[in-house]
Amino acid sequence: MDKIKILYIGMSPNFGGIERFLINVCKNIDSNRFEISFLIVKGNRVCFQDELEKMGIKFFEVTPRKQNYVKFLKDLKEVFMKHSFDYIHFNLVNLKCPERILMAKKYSKAKIIIHSHNALLKNFEVTHYIGKFLTKHVACIRLACGEEAGKFLFGDKKFTIMNNGMDLQKFKFNQENRNKIRNEIGVQENETVIGLIAKFEEQKNHHFLIEVFKEYQKLNQNSKLVLVGEGSLKESMEKKVEDLKLNHKVLFLGRRDDTEKIYSAMDIFVMPSWFEGFSIALVEAQVNGLKIYTSMNVAEESNLTGNVEFLSLDDEAKSWAKTIYEGNYVRDEKAIEKIPNQFSVEETVRVLSKIYEGK
Repeated sequence: MDKIKILYIGMSPNFGGIERFLINVCKNIDSNRFEISFLIVKGNRVCFQDELEKMGIKFFEVTPRKQNYVKFLKDLKEVFMKHSFDYIHFNLVNLKCPERILMAKKYSKAKIIIHSHNALLKNFEVTHYIGKFLTKHVACIRLACGEEAGKFLFGDKKFTIMNNGMDLQKFKFNQENRNKIRNEIGVQENETVIGLIAKFEEQKNHHFLIEVFKEYQKLNQNSKLVLVGEGSLKESMEKKVEDLKLNHKVLFLGRRDDTEKIYSAMDIFVMPSWFEGFSIALVEAQVNGLKIYTSMNVAEESNLTGNVEFLSLDDEAKSWAKTIYEGNYVRDEKAIEKIPNQFSVEETVRVLSKIYEGK
């Protein structure tokens, strides 16, 4: 029996929710039934590429859109025409690049899946709404990581919610991991660690988080801020920390493949995103039992354990810092028991496999 061929679009060099979702699927889907490949931009090695290549997964490259638009379209056409994919699965946070969907529809016989992983834009971006208009009549299977994410991308069109599952046991609190990571990064056991695992892009609002931590330091000098990830704004955030003379208090860990261990080293998770769909990072942090503070722009459905507190970005950094300082830091070590089974990677892969098999 021939394998079902799937092309994934959406994996980037910056570790985030989509990257987590795709690596989890690739590790757990039946390779005897499905043949996975990725479409990526030339010159950029994406997250987990080495690991995925060792699994035998293929990568097709296209010229960067901004570098040479005509060549970008030509490369898309060649990939879609030359290879007989059964499904082309788009994992998106917006529709600012509709050409990939339109070219796939025109030059491939594959079924199109559009999968929304985001629920909002910080500002009105006309290119997103143009893309939404251009693709609104494309026949496709519509998936979303949550209710708000589905409404954002698809409006009143029907869509299916498919939770971004994970290996829940992997993210459970582990004292050994806590000791190991804290020792590695130079944090004492009696220090309070505020953390965020997210790519350094405007959406994640690191600028405000650093302001919050500056105020928090005034209340609790025995604390550190741990930031995990890469992205276009990382350098400017490092400079901001330097300007605030917080260098010895803010730790930039870069891209890590052991994020499940780093959660255990934290005490509080703070994510002041400008916008967010159903957040995988929040689920991971909840599984670990952390107390979490996030913005009201994050989908409320992300709160699976009752350990998430939503704060307004209209409030000043000082207000956030006070709330965090006065909060309850006791880790909920039974939080994993409150996470519904549909957030397990096994359930996600089961549902996705049925979609690919046309069931």
